[in-house]
Amino acid sequence: MKKNQLNFFKMMLALVVVFAFAFGALTTKTKAATTTEVDTVTLTNDKSKMLDRKFKMGTDIIKVTVPADGLLTMKLNDPKEREIALLLVNEFDISQLEDIKDFDLSALEKLESTFNDVELFGYAINSELTWYDPSMHSISVGLKKGTYYLLAYKLDFGKNKGYSTKLSFKAGSNYEKESNNSASKATPINLNKTYNASFNLIDEDDYYKVTVPQAGFLKVYADQKHSTKFKMKVLDDKKKTVKGLKVTKDKRKYTGSVYLPKGTYYVKVSADMMDSLYDSVSYTFKTSVKSTKLKSSAVKVINKKGTKNDKVLVSNLKAGSTVKVYADARKKKLVASAVSTTDKDTMKLKTLSSKGGKLYITVKKPSISESIVLKVNY
Repeated sequence: MKKNQLNFFKMMLALVVVFAFAFGALTTKTKAATTTEVDTVTLTNDKSKMLDRKFKMGTDIIKVTVPADGLLTMKLNDPKEREIALLLVNEFDISQLEDIKDFDLSALEKLESTFNDVELFGYAINSELTWYDPSMHSISVGLKKGTYYLLAYKLDFGKNKGYSTKLSFKAGSNYEKESNNSASKATPINLNKTYNASFNLIDEDDYYKVTVPQAGFLKVYADQKHSTKFKMKVLDDKKKTVKGLKVTKDKRKYTGSVYLPKGTYYVKVSADMMDSLYDSVSYTFKTSVKSTKLKSSAVKVINKKGTKNDKVLVSNLKAGSTVKVYADARKKKLVASAVSTTDKDTMKLKTLSSKGGKLYITVKKPSISESIVLKVNY
């Protein structure tokens, strides 16, 4: 498929989602305040619920209670080429649409104000427009504990009277929590922990809140299941972009690094889904903070040839830092290790080679990761 054809298809798909969102709620409004019943489904951890539902006025609404932070999965069962859209949204008041009589241009302003605070977290669609693609029959989205709405819409106005869906929930803290599409709603994350997340056509931006406990290099890692145009940037506690972030790419893996003072920061990751071959792309995300590499001027090696009084002197330390000396760059053989009590430390070594050689030294500040090695010739 040519790129412009693919983009046209995706634009049309996005319109289907928006149309279902607006038209479905609109067609429900005449019954919402009086006769439409909203059933409540309470999910439990690691247990699935099969729902066989009937359309009322072309729509169906289910109130879903999520008992804890975790991953919610919804799947259309046996669609049989029926034109159906499932949308997952936060709570909204359908009664606000009571004064809209017909779906026409005069209703757009009202629709815009009505849906201004409504957030769409995910969707599943079975439609001729999507070639009845099975990959679009399910939604997996990380959510906070709370109440949500599952809206089902019949898109073909035909004889389809119902649908079947499977809801599953898995509690966990290793998922992004929608909606995290702004710094103010960023998902708080811990260093050195991997999180699962995803992008789709209506969710191309994710924000994560991270605390840097000590000054050092913030490392950001992302690994996508499929290729997209992927971007990362770091914002400070005033939501301003931090300069100096360097990002490297290896196939679908991205690694970013930037030196930061102690404080609170936000990492924004983005994907251009219109440029992707997929309507949804999952990825993993992880951060760490590495101690600043030692400077050569802060290290002195004393090699008293033929004696056992060899030493390594390290200065410009932070009290409580761990200094390690290795015999190799891969840190396979540890020669010496010490925790500093002041801003300097002295480590005694076994006799160094009388011919001279190399040492590889790292430092680790309290609560953050070990620095990269400093190679020292002696």
